[in-house]
Amino acid sequence: PAVLDKINLSRDNIYCLYGSKGVGKTTILKLTIKKLIEEDGIKPNNIFFYSCHNLDSYEQLNEMIKLFLNYKAEPKARRYIFIDEVAMIKNWQKGLDYLIKAAKLSRATVILSASSYDNAKAKLNQGVINIVVNSLAFGEFADLINPELFKNLNPENYFERQNRLEYYLDIYLLTGGFISAINDYKENGAIRQNVYSNFLHWFLAYVARSNRDIILTRQIMEKVILNLGSPIGYKTLASKTKAKTHLTAAEYLNLLESMFAVKTVYQSAGGEPTSRKAKKVYFPDPFVFWLFYSYIHGSLNYYKLARERLHDGRVFAALVENVVLSHLAKAEENKITYWRDNIKKKEINFLVKRGKNITPILIRYGREISPADLNIFKSAGFKKGIIITKDRLENKNGISLMPLVYFLLFYEKWA
Repeated sequence: PAVLDKINLSRDNIYCLYGSKGVGKTTILKLTIKKLIEEDGIKPNNIFFYSCHNLDSYEQLNEMIKLFLNYKAEPKARRYIFIDEVAMIKNWQKGLDYLIKAAKLSRATVILSASSYDNAKAKLNQGVINIVVNSLAFGEFADLINPELFKNLNPENYFERQNRLEYYLDIYLLTGGFISAINDYKENGAIRQNVYSNFLHWFLAYVARSNRDIILTRQIMEKVILNLGSPIGYKTLASKTKAKTHLTAAEYLNLLESMFAVKTVYQSAGGEPTSRKAKKVYFPDPFVFWLFYSYIHGSLNYYKLARERLHDGRVFAALVENVVLSHLAKAEENKITYWRDNIKKKEINFLVKRGKNITPILIRYGREISPADLNIFKSAGFKKGIIITKDRLENKNGISLMPLVYFLLFYEKWA
Protein backbone atom coordinates (compact mmCIF):
# COMPACT_ATOMS: atom_id res chain seq x y z
CA PRO A 1 0.00 0.00 0.00
CA ALA A 2 1.19 3.52 -0.84
CA VAL A 3 0.38 4.52 2.77
CA LEU A 4 3.53 2.72 3.90
CA ASP A 5 5.62 5.41 2.20
CA LYS A 6 4.06 8.05 4.49
CA ILE A 7 5.22 6.37 7.71
CA ASN A 8 8.66 7.23 9.12
CA LEU A 9 9.61 4.55 11.64
CA SER A 10 12.83 6.20 12.77
CA ARG A 11 11.26 9.16 14.60
CA ASP A 12 9.05 9.77 17.64
CA ASN A 13 5.97 10.13 15.45
CA ILE A 14 2.40 9.17 16.28
CA TYR A 15 0.32 8.16 13.28
CA CYS A 16 -3.40 7.51 13.17
CA LEU A 17 -4.71 5.57 10.18
CA TYR A 18 -8.40 6.30 9.52
CA GLY A 19 -10.54 4.32 7.14
CA SER A 20 -13.55 2.09 6.72
CA LYS A 21 -13.64 -1.35 8.26
CA GLY A 22 -12.09 -3.76 5.76
CA VAL A 23 -9.92 -1.37 3.72
CA GLY A 24 -6.69 -2.94 4.99
CA LYS A 25 -5.61 -0.92 8.03
CA THR A 26 -4.79 -4.01 10.11
CA THR A 27 -2.89 -5.45 7.14
CA ILE A 28 -0.85 -2.25 6.93
CA LEU A 29 0.05 -2.55 10.63
CA LYS A 30 1.12 -6.18 10.18
CA LEU A 31 3.08 -5.47 7.00
CA THR A 32 4.92 -2.73 8.89
CA ILE A 33 5.74 -5.16 11.73
CA LYS A 34 6.91 -7.72 9.15
CA LYS A 35 9.22 -5.12 7.59
CA LEU A 36 10.64 -4.11 10.98
CA ILE A 37 11.56 -7.71 11.86
CA GLU A 38 12.60 -9.16 8.48
CA GLU A 39 14.17 -6.14 6.77
CA ASP A 40 15.23 -3.77 9.54
CA GLY A 41 16.38 -6.42 12.03
CA ILE A 42 14.29 -5.09 14.94
CA LYS A 43 13.94 -7.51 17.85
CA PRO A 44 10.33 -8.67 18.34
CA ASN A 45 10.54 -7.75 22.05
CA ASN A 46 10.69 -4.09 20.99
CA ILE A 47 7.37 -4.33 19.11
CA PHE A 48 3.90 -4.18 20.71
CA PHE A 49 0.67 -4.96 18.84
CA TYR A 50 -2.78 -4.94 20.40
CA SER A 51 -6.35 -4.89 19.11
CA CYS A 52 -8.84 -2.99 21.27
CA HIS A 53 -11.91 -5.18 20.77
CA ASN A 54 -11.96 -6.40 24.39
CA LEU A 55 -10.88 -3.26 26.26
CA ASP A 56 -13.32 -1.01 28.10
CA SER A 57 -11.29 2.09 28.94
CA TYR A 58 -8.29 4.14 27.92
CA GLU A 59 -6.83 3.53 31.40
CA GLN A 60 -6.59 -0.19 30.60
CA LEU A 61 -4.86 0.54 27.31
CA ASN A 62 -2.43 2.96 28.95
CA GLU A 63 -1.48 0.38 31.56
CA MET A 64 -0.77 -2.21 28.87
CA ILE A 65 1.42 0.24 26.93
CA LYS A 66 3.33 1.22 30.09
CA LEU A 67 3.89 -2.46 30.95
CA PHE A 68 5.35 -2.98 27.48
CA LEU A 69 7.59 0.11 27.74
CA ASN A 70 8.99 -1.18 31.05
CA TYR A 71 9.39 -4.73 29.77
CA LYS A 72 13.08 -5.64 29.34
CA ALA A 73 13.81 -1.94 28.91
CA GLU A 74 16.84 -1.23 26.74
CA PRO A 75 18.12 2.32 27.35
CA LYS A 76 18.63 3.33 23.71
CA ALA A 77 16.35 0.92 21.87
CA ARG A 78 13.44 2.36 19.89
CA ARG A 79 10.04 0.87 20.69
CA TYR A 80 7.25 0.36 18.15
CA ILE A 81 3.64 0.44 19.32
CA PHE A 82 0.75 -0.68 17.08
CA ILE A 83 -2.81 -0.25 18.38
CA ASP A 84 -5.61 -1.58 16.17
CA GLU A 85 -9.21 -0.24 16.28
CA VAL A 86 -8.37 2.36 18.93
CA ALA A 87 -11.67 4.22 18.34
CA MET A 88 -13.51 1.36 20.05
CA ILE A 89 -12.26 2.82 23.35
CA LYS A 90 -14.19 5.82 24.64
CA ASN A 91 -12.05 8.96 25.12
CA TRP A 92 -8.94 7.16 23.85
CA GLN A 93 -7.46 10.57 22.98
CA LYS A 94 -7.21 11.40 26.68
CA GLY A 95 -5.06 8.34 27.28
CA LEU A 96 -2.81 9.22 24.38
CA ASP A 97 -2.41 12.80 25.58
CA TYR A 98 -1.49 11.55 29.04
CA LEU A 99 1.29 9.34 27.65
CA ILE A 100 2.61 12.22 25.53
CA LYS A 101 2.63 14.71 28.42
CA ALA A 102 4.25 12.18 30.73
CA ALA A 103 7.05 11.71 28.15
CA LYS A 104 6.32 7.99 28.02
CA LEU A 105 6.55 7.91 24.23
CA SER A 106 10.08 9.22 23.78
CA ARG A 107 12.15 6.87 21.58
CA ALA A 108 8.86 5.29 20.43
CA THR A 109 6.99 5.24 17.13
CA VAL A 110 3.24 4.79 17.55
CA ILE A 111 0.79 3.73 14.83
CA LEU A 112 -2.93 3.63 15.62
CA SER A 113 -5.81 2.54 13.42
CA ALA A 114 -9.47 3.59 13.65
CA SER A 115 -12.54 2.60 11.63
CA SER A 116 -14.36 5.77 12.63
CA TYR A 117 -13.25 9.30 13.35
CA ASP A 118 -16.31 10.74 15.13
CA ASN A 119 -14.64 14.14 15.61
CA ALA A 120 -11.49 12.40 16.90
CA LYS A 121 -9.28 14.36 14.53
CA ALA A 122 -10.27 17.65 16.16
CA LYS A 123 -9.59 16.31 19.66
CA LEU A 124 -6.21 14.73 19.02
CA ASN A 125 -2.97 16.21 20.25
CA GLN A 126 -1.29 18.38 17.59
CA GLY A 127 1.64 15.96 17.36
CA VAL A 128 -0.47 13.22 15.76
CA ILE A 129 -0.18 12.68 12.00
CA ASN A 130 -3.55 11.68 10.51
CA ILE A 131 -3.58 9.47 7.41
CA VAL A 132 -6.76 8.41 5.61
CA VAL A 133 -6.68 4.86 4.20
CA ASN A 134 -9.04 4.56 1.23
CA SER A 135 -10.46 1.54 -0.53
CA LEU A 136 -8.71 0.79 -3.83
CA ALA A 137 -9.36 3.05 -6.79
CA PHE A 138 -10.34 1.37 -10.06
CA GLY A 139 -6.80 1.56 -11.45
CA GLU A 140 -5.31 -0.07 -8.33
CA PHE A 141 -7.99 -2.76 -8.39
CA ALA A 142 -7.52 -3.64 -12.06
CA ASP A 143 -3.73 -3.64 -11.74
CA LEU A 144 -4.05 -6.26 -8.98
CA ILE A 145 -6.53 -8.40 -10.91
CA ASN A 146 -4.67 -8.24 -14.24
CA PRO A 147 -1.26 -6.55 -14.05
CA GLU A 148 -0.41 -7.64 -17.61
CA LEU A 149 -3.29 -5.57 -19.01
CA PHE A 150 -1.96 -2.49 -17.24
CA LYS A 151 1.60 -2.94 -18.35
CA ASN A 152 2.58 0.24 -20.25
CA LEU A 153 -1.06 1.40 -20.38
CA ASN A 154 -1.30 5.09 -21.29
CA PRO A 155 -3.78 7.52 -22.91
CA GLU A 156 -2.35 6.77 -26.37
CA ASN A 157 -3.00 3.00 -26.33
CA TYR A 158 -6.14 3.15 -24.17
CA PHE A 159 -8.61 2.38 -27.00
CA GLU A 160 -6.71 -0.80 -27.95
CA ARG A 161 -7.63 -2.20 -24.52
CA GLN A 162 -10.93 -0.39 -23.88
CA ASN A 163 -13.21 -3.43 -24.16
CA ARG A 164 -11.16 -5.43 -21.66
CA LEU A 165 -11.00 -2.44 -19.31
CA GLU A 166 -14.80 -2.08 -19.49
CA TYR A 167 -15.06 -5.75 -18.49
CA TYR A 168 -13.02 -5.06 -15.34
CA LEU A 169 -15.11 -1.98 -14.61
CA ASP A 170 -18.17 -4.23 -14.31
CA ILE A 171 -16.32 -6.41 -11.80
CA TYR A 172 -15.18 -3.34 -9.86
CA LEU A 173 -18.79 -2.09 -9.71
CA LEU A 174 -19.57 -5.33 -7.84
CA THR A 175 -16.53 -5.80 -5.60
CA GLY A 176 -15.49 -2.19 -5.08
CA GLY A 177 -12.04 -1.58 -3.67
CA PHE A 178 -12.28 -3.78 -0.55
CA ILE A 179 -9.49 -6.38 -0.50
CA SER A 180 -11.61 -9.08 1.19
CA ALA A 181 -14.31 -8.76 -1.49
CA ILE A 182 -11.74 -8.70 -4.32
CA ASN A 183 -9.94 -11.78 -2.97
CA ASP A 184 -13.23 -13.65 -2.57
CA TYR A 185 -14.25 -12.81 -6.13
CA LYS A 186 -10.83 -13.83 -7.46
CA GLU A 187 -10.98 -17.20 -5.65
CA ASN A 188 -14.67 -18.06 -6.03
CA GLY A 189 -15.99 -15.99 -8.93
CA ALA A 190 -18.42 -14.39 -6.48
CA ILE A 191 -18.47 -12.66 -3.09
CA ARG A 192 -19.70 -14.98 -0.37
CA GLN A 193 -22.38 -13.79 2.02
CA ASN A 194 -20.10 -13.94 5.06
CA VAL A 195 -17.91 -11.15 3.60
CA TYR A 196 -20.93 -8.83 3.62
CA SER A 197 -22.19 -10.19 6.96
CA ASN A 198 -18.89 -9.53 8.75
CA PHE A 199 -18.93 -5.89 7.68
CA LEU A 200 -22.63 -5.47 8.50
CA HIS A 201 -22.18 -7.06 11.93
CA TRP A 202 -19.38 -4.62 12.76
CA PHE A 203 -21.44 -1.70 11.47
CA LEU A 204 -24.54 -2.52 13.51
CA ALA A 205 -22.45 -3.30 16.62
CA TYR A 206 -20.75 0.09 16.36
CA VAL A 207 -24.11 1.85 15.98
CA ALA A 208 -25.39 0.08 19.10
CA ARG A 209 -22.16 0.81 20.96
CA SER A 210 -22.66 4.50 20.10
CA ASN A 211 -26.08 4.37 21.82
CA ARG A 212 -27.92 4.89 18.55
CA ASP A 213 -31.09 3.15 17.31
CA ILE A 214 -30.35 0.41 14.76
CA ILE A 215 -33.87 0.58 13.29
CA LEU A 216 -33.64 4.35 12.77
CA THR A 217 -30.19 3.92 11.23
CA ARG A 218 -31.68 1.45 8.73
CA GLN A 219 -34.56 3.84 7.96
CA ILE A 220 -32.19 6.73 7.26
CA MET A 221 -29.98 4.52 5.11
CA GLU A 222 -33.08 3.56 3.13
CA LYS A 223 -33.85 7.25 2.55
CA VAL A 224 -30.28 7.79 1.35
CA ILE A 225 -30.58 4.96 -1.20
CA LEU A 226 -34.00 6.07 -2.44
CA ASN A 227 -32.66 9.60 -3.01
CA LEU A 228 -29.23 8.64 -4.32
CA GLY A 229 -27.84 11.32 -6.62
CA SER A 230 -30.65 13.75 -5.75
CA PRO A 231 -30.46 16.74 -3.39
CA ILE A 232 -31.89 15.85 -0.01
CA GLY A 233 -32.48 17.79 3.20
CA TYR A 234 -32.52 16.64 6.80
CA LYS A 235 -36.32 16.98 6.92
CA THR A 236 -36.65 14.52 4.02
CA LEU A 237 -34.30 12.11 5.77
CA ALA A 238 -36.36 12.36 8.95
CA SER A 239 -39.84 12.05 7.38
CA LYS A 240 -41.73 8.80 8.04
CA THR A 241 -38.92 7.49 10.27
CA LYS A 242 -38.43 7.20 14.04
CA ALA A 243 -36.47 10.48 13.97
CA LYS A 244 -38.35 13.06 16.01
CA THR A 245 -36.75 16.08 14.32
CA HIS A 246 -34.45 16.95 11.43
CA LEU A 247 -31.70 17.43 14.04
CA THR A 248 -31.87 13.72 14.83
CA ALA A 249 -31.49 12.90 11.13
CA ALA A 250 -28.45 15.20 10.96
CA GLU A 251 -26.94 13.48 14.00
CA TYR A 252 -27.35 10.02 12.45
CA LEU A 253 -25.99 11.14 9.08
CA ASN A 254 -22.90 12.49 10.85
CA LEU A 255 -22.50 9.14 12.60
CA LEU A 256 -22.71 7.29 9.27
CA GLU A 257 -20.13 9.61 7.75
CA SER A 258 -17.81 9.19 10.72
CA MET A 259 -17.91 5.43 10.04
CA PHE A 260 -17.03 5.96 6.36
CA ALA A 261 -20.41 4.45 5.42
CA VAL A 262 -21.53 7.55 3.47
CA LYS A 263 -20.02 10.69 1.97
CA THR A 264 -21.92 14.00 2.00
CA VAL A 265 -21.46 16.50 -0.85
CA TYR A 266 -22.75 20.04 -0.34
CA GLN A 267 -24.02 22.53 -2.87
CA SER A 268 -21.46 25.04 -4.10
CA ALA A 269 -21.18 28.68 -3.19
CA GLY A 270 -18.24 29.86 -5.26
CA GLY A 271 -16.61 26.45 -5.02
CA GLU A 272 -17.07 26.33 -1.25
CA PRO A 273 -19.62 24.00 0.39
CA THR A 274 -22.73 25.57 1.90
CA SER A 275 -24.80 23.65 4.45
CA ARG A 276 -27.80 25.96 4.03
CA LYS A 277 -28.99 24.14 0.89
CA ALA A 278 -29.91 20.53 0.21
CA LYS A 279 -26.98 18.14 0.10
CA LYS A 280 -26.30 14.88 -1.72
CA VAL A 281 -25.32 11.70 0.07
CA TYR A 282 -23.20 9.03 -1.62
CA PHE A 283 -21.50 5.76 -0.75
CA PRO A 284 -17.69 5.87 -0.75
CA ASP A 285 -17.28 2.53 -2.55
CA PRO A 286 -19.38 0.13 -4.71
CA PHE A 287 -19.01 -2.63 -2.09
CA VAL A 288 -20.52 -0.36 0.56
CA PHE A 289 -23.30 0.60 -1.86
CA TRP A 290 -24.31 -3.04 -2.43
CA LEU A 291 -23.97 -3.87 1.25
CA PHE A 292 -26.60 -1.33 2.29
CA TYR A 293 -28.70 -1.63 -0.88
CA SER A 294 -29.11 -5.37 -0.23
CA TYR A 295 -29.57 -4.81 3.51
CA ILE A 296 -32.53 -2.46 3.12
CA HIS A 297 -34.06 -4.72 0.43
CA GLY A 298 -33.94 -7.69 2.82
CA SER A 299 -31.92 -9.90 0.47
CA LEU A 300 -30.56 -13.24 1.66
CA ASN A 301 -27.83 -13.28 -1.02
CA TYR A 302 -26.24 -9.85 -1.46
CA TYR A 303 -23.97 -10.79 -4.36
CA LYS A 304 -26.82 -12.41 -6.31
CA LEU A 305 -28.94 -9.27 -5.91
CA ALA A 306 -25.99 -7.10 -6.99
CA ARG A 307 -25.54 -9.18 -10.16
CA GLU A 308 -29.26 -8.97 -10.94
CA ARG A 309 -29.54 -5.21 -10.39
CA LEU A 310 -26.14 -4.04 -11.69
CA HIS A 311 -27.40 -3.02 -15.13
CA ASP A 312 -30.78 -1.78 -14.01
CA GLY A 313 -30.84 1.74 -15.51
CA ARG A 314 -31.35 3.77 -12.33
CA VAL A 315 -29.09 1.60 -10.18
CA PHE A 316 -26.26 1.65 -12.73
CA ALA A 317 -26.50 5.43 -13.12
CA ALA A 318 -26.30 5.81 -9.34
CA LEU A 319 -23.29 3.49 -9.19
CA VAL A 320 -21.46 5.45 -11.89
CA GLU A 321 -22.03 8.73 -10.02
CA ASN A 322 -20.87 7.11 -6.77
CA VAL A 323 -17.70 5.75 -8.40
CA VAL A 324 -16.82 9.17 -9.81
CA LEU A 325 -17.35 10.80 -6.40
CA SER A 326 -15.34 8.04 -4.68
CA HIS A 327 -12.47 8.51 -7.13
CA LEU A 328 -12.38 12.28 -6.62
CA ALA A 329 -12.65 12.00 -2.83
CA LYS A 330 -9.56 9.78 -2.57
CA ALA A 331 -7.38 12.85 -3.18
CA GLU A 332 -7.52 14.74 0.14
CA GLU A 333 -6.62 18.04 -1.51
CA ASN A 334 -9.84 17.89 -3.56
CA LYS A 335 -12.73 19.94 -2.17
CA ILE A 336 -15.89 18.55 -3.79
CA THR A 337 -19.25 20.29 -4.16
CA TYR A 338 -22.02 20.29 -6.78
CA TRP A 339 -23.63 23.13 -8.75
CA ARG A 340 -27.37 23.54 -9.18
CA ASP A 341 -29.66 26.17 -10.63
CA ASN A 342 -32.76 25.55 -8.54
CA ILE A 343 -34.97 27.68 -10.79
CA LYS A 344 -34.01 26.16 -14.15
CA LYS A 345 -33.36 22.74 -12.60
CA LYS A 346 -29.91 22.54 -14.16
CA GLU A 347 -27.11 20.72 -12.42
CA ILE A 348 -23.42 19.87 -12.68
CA ASN A 349 -22.67 16.68 -10.77
CA PHE A 350 -19.41 17.78 -9.18
CA LEU A 351 -17.17 20.81 -8.83
CA VAL A 352 -13.64 19.88 -7.80
CA LYS A 353 -11.70 22.68 -6.16
CA ARG A 354 -7.97 22.20 -5.84
CA GLY A 355 -6.18 25.31 -4.68
CA LYS A 356 -7.72 28.15 -6.66
CA ASN A 357 -8.75 26.00 -9.63
CA ILE A 358 -12.28 24.61 -9.98
CA THR A 359 -13.04 21.80 -12.44
CA PRO A 360 -16.73 21.12 -13.21
CA ILE A 361 -17.60 17.48 -14.01
CA LEU A 362 -20.83 16.48 -15.72
CA ILE A 363 -21.79 12.79 -16.00
CA ARG A 364 -23.51 11.72 -19.21
CA TYR A 365 -22.50 8.06 -19.30
CA GLY A 366 -24.59 6.15 -21.86
CA ARG A 367 -26.47 9.27 -23.01
CA GLU A 368 -26.25 11.40 -26.12
CA ILE A 369 -24.36 14.65 -25.59
CA SER A 370 -26.65 17.58 -26.44
CA PRO A 371 -25.86 21.29 -26.99
CA ALA A 372 -27.57 21.92 -23.62
CA ASP A 373 -24.96 19.71 -21.94
CA LEU A 374 -22.18 21.85 -23.38
CA ASN A 375 -23.94 25.11 -22.55
CA ILE A 376 -24.51 24.24 -18.90
CA PHE A 377 -20.86 25.00 -18.14
CA LYS A 378 -21.27 28.51 -19.53
CA SER A 379 -24.45 28.93 -17.47
CA ALA A 380 -22.47 28.08 -14.35
CA GLY A 381 -19.66 30.48 -15.31
CA PHE A 382 -17.05 27.96 -16.53
CA LYS A 383 -15.12 28.04 -19.79
CA LYS A 384 -13.69 24.53 -19.33
CA GLY A 385 -14.94 21.30 -17.88
CA ILE A 386 -15.27 17.53 -18.21
CA ILE A 387 -18.18 15.45 -19.50
CA ILE A 388 -17.93 11.76 -18.62
CA THR A 389 -19.20 9.57 -21.48
CA LYS A 390 -19.31 5.86 -22.24
CA ASP A 391 -16.91 5.84 -25.19
CA ARG A 392 -16.36 9.35 -26.62
CA LEU A 393 -12.97 11.02 -26.25
CA GLU A 394 -12.74 14.48 -27.79
CA ASN A 395 -12.54 18.19 -27.01
CA LYS A 396 -15.34 20.63 -27.82
CA ASN A 397 -14.37 24.27 -27.28
CA GLY A 398 -12.54 23.60 -24.04
CA ILE A 399 -14.98 20.94 -22.79
CA SER A 400 -13.24 17.55 -22.54
CA LEU A 401 -15.40 14.52 -23.29
CA MET A 402 -13.88 11.31 -21.93
CA PRO A 403 -15.03 7.74 -21.26
CA LEU A 404 -15.64 6.80 -17.64
CA VAL A 405 -12.80 4.26 -17.54
CA TYR A 406 -10.42 6.76 -19.17
CA PHE A 407 -11.40 9.32 -16.52
CA LEU A 408 -10.83 6.86 -13.67
CA LEU A 409 -7.39 5.96 -15.00
CA PHE A 410 -6.03 9.27 -16.24
CA TYR A 411 -7.95 12.07 -14.54
CA GLU A 412 -5.04 12.94 -12.24
CA LYS A 413 -2.71 13.31 -15.24
CA TRP A 414 -5.28 15.44 -17.02
CA ALA A 415 -5.83 17.64 -13.94
